[in-house]
Amino acid sequence: MEENNSNNAQGQSNPLALSGFIVALCSLLINFGGIVGLVATVLSAVGLAQVKSKNGKGKGFAIAGLIIGIISIIYGIYSIMNAAALLSTL
Repeated sequence: MEENNSNNAQGQSNPLALSGFIVALCSLLINFGGIVGLVATVLSAVGLAQVKSKNGKGKGFAIAGLIIGIISIIYGIYSIMNAAALLSTL
């Protein structure tokens, strides 16, 4: 019975990697100046580290979450800079 449970655990993706990917997708819609992207990047990085150390599944989710999270952070910084430039012209 225990052997069957270990097989199910190996078939599932890492929860942090999957959470990071989902938060990264949400960060494309709700950015808040890159804060949501930062959360996604941290979750994905921790998930990727766990996947590498435990030989689990979910590496693709973690990498995709990292990439989307970093893009979201860059876009958030760009948005803040544009808002500041707009306010300085008023």
